[in-house]
Amino acid sequence: MRFLLLVLLVTPVFAQPAKPFLSSPRRAFTAPELKDAPDEWIARSFAWADDMFRTYPPAVPEHPARRAALIRLDDVLHIQTAPSKPIVQQFFHAQVTRGVEEIEQTKLTKGARLWKIYSHSWIVRTPSVTVAFDLVPGPPRNEGFALPAALLERIVRQSDVLFISHLHSDHANKAVAKMFLAQGKPVVAAEGLWKDDPEFAGRLTYPQRSAETVHQLTLRPGGPTLRYVAYPGHQGKAPINNNHLVITPESFTVIHTGDQSSDDNDWSDFDWISKVGFQHKVDVLLPNCWTTDIQRMARGVNPKLILTGHENEMSHTVDHREDYTQTYNHLFGTPYPFVVMSWGEGYSVH
Repeated sequence: MRFLLLVLLVTPVFAQPAKPFLSSPRRAFTAPELKDAPDEWIARSFAWADDMFRTYPPAVPEHPARRAALIRLDDVLHIQTAPSKPIVQQFFHAQVTRGVEEIEQTKLTKGARLWKIYSHSWIVRTPSVTVAFDLVPGPPRNEGFALPAALLERIVRQSDVLFISHLHSDHANKAVAKMFLAQGKPVVAAEGLWKDDPEFAGRLTYPQRSAETVHQLTLRPGGPTLRYVAYPGHQGKAPINNNHLVITPESFTVIHTGDQSSDDNDWSDFDWISKVGFQHKVDVLLPNCWTTDIQRMARGVNPKLILTGHENEMSHTVDHREDYTQTYNHLFGTPYPFVVMSWGEGYSVH
């Protein structure tokens, strides 16, 4: 009788009722998405969010109004039809264009500045070099959303080198890589990327994937030399995913994780992740926001600052379109300072 009573008391706790407002258990702690919404509401939301981003730029500590604006972006960008809406596409283009204009006008004498272009595309500038990570036009297979080629050319002209973490089209784009190569700028990529394409055969740099090997790359004749490590990561079981740690001539150190994540049955990548902070003094960690145990990754890397990426990848279905809200949830309680940014925004590190 005592056992039966215990079962009756405990069962209601675990037998949670169905939640029809959820598209996926992954979104249990974020507001449900809409199938559609009026353009007026979207336009007013974008205008207010943009005003908050200008008034309260990325900072530590973060102003509460800024966080509210990012969460409002979650609401808009999780409308199921958002990627195909011209009003959403125009907002994306305007935000990135403003960021590109800032990149063109930014000359540094010290420190570094980092811009979030789209999802997990980043530009990192120090006084001597400008490094691009996983630069892509926007959501694959969505021409309306994609950044114009002319705008991408402007970003490439401002950059010295492109690092590509892995083959997925929200991280690797042939047209962008061709722009770098056409300007005589190196493209460092995951082993075997586009190896069967004659336009790229022999033209990409495939570094040895090793936690112990520090590569050197001279960006142009007589120009600055980068040091970098291609940490041997993965996205689940496949594909391979380089975590590129880059050390600039000023010794500014940044690591971009691509789509680093662990298979449910194999977390062995944490063997090398746990040692990164002992091997290098990392200034900035650029993780994908949904990586396996982001706080464990942060402890291994031990960065001075975290700037998250891959929120609101518009090529993903809504249930996998990771939102800013979940980033805050994943990093709740972390001792490491972190900044959450929208498209086109920049942040300076001194």
